[in-house]
Amino acid sequence: MREKLGIFILVLLIFGNKSIFAEQMIIDDMSSVKGEPLGEYCENDVTHWCLVSDQVMGGVSAGILKISETDTGFFLSLKGDVSTKNNGGFIQIRRTIENHPSDIEFKGVRVKIRGNNQEYSVHVRTKYLFLPWQYYSATFIATSKWHTVNLDFAEFSKSNFYQPNKFSSKDIKTIGIVAIGRDFKADIDIGSVEFY
Repeated sequence: MREKLGIFILVLLIFGNKSIFAEQMIIDDMSSVKGEPLGEYCENDVTHWCLVSDQVMGGVSAGILKISETDTGFFLSLKGDVSTKNNGGFIQIRRTIENHPSDIEFKGVRVKIRGNNQEYSVHVRTKYLFLPWQYYSATFIATSKWHTVNLDFAEFSKSNFYQPNKFSSKDIKTIGIVAIGRDFKADIDIGSVEFY
């Protein structure tokens, strides 16, 4: 009887707890992006991608965000001019993170991208960051062919010295794909974003 009970408990643990097998959390695979509203200068919580530029703080950078389609599916395109004039220097697309499993700690973020061989960043903000200029970031190069980059949260840099050194994926409120820090033309396509 005890052996049967032990086997029953083991089966419940394996099949009853789906998170054991969860290796990723899809933020957006762009499969349902067609017809999705794309906002500009979103400072409130939104569950869709929106464009934010340094114009919210007096900068002059400008960008456009659009949905594009190929025979393999939809993707987002962020294009624009990044300018460091007037203490600016960024354009980004951003969205909120919802429904993070309570029993999983993800290691990093994975993005499928292509671009104009320039450096871009992923920015995440946690529930413990209250000021607009606070975030954690990691950089990558968006080459001209579709490819996937894995960015480990342990390697993210904090934007201000007084932020905690580490953060939990469970505490992430927003994620952004960002063109930042220098004068250049941004041109990046995003095919998917997920935690791993």
